[in-house]
Amino acid sequence: FAQMNQPAKQEVLIIGDSLSSDILGGINYGIDTCWFNPNGQTTDLPITYEIKVLSQLSKILTQNYG
Repeated sequence: FAQMNQPAKQEVLIIGDSLSSDILGGINYGIDTCWFNPNGQTTDLPITYEIKVLSQLSKILTQNYG
């Protein structure tokens, strides 16, 4: 990120519904992840945040990235 004049990793949140591409990609790159999981699936991945409805995202962004 720094080489591309982009925000630092701690300022980035990847949001997605796919564990294999969205969330695992973020974890592997060392950035925070937010899993949109409306069906209440389970995982052993170290997800930073998990939401069941999109309206929950606003609070996460305001409190942590605002």
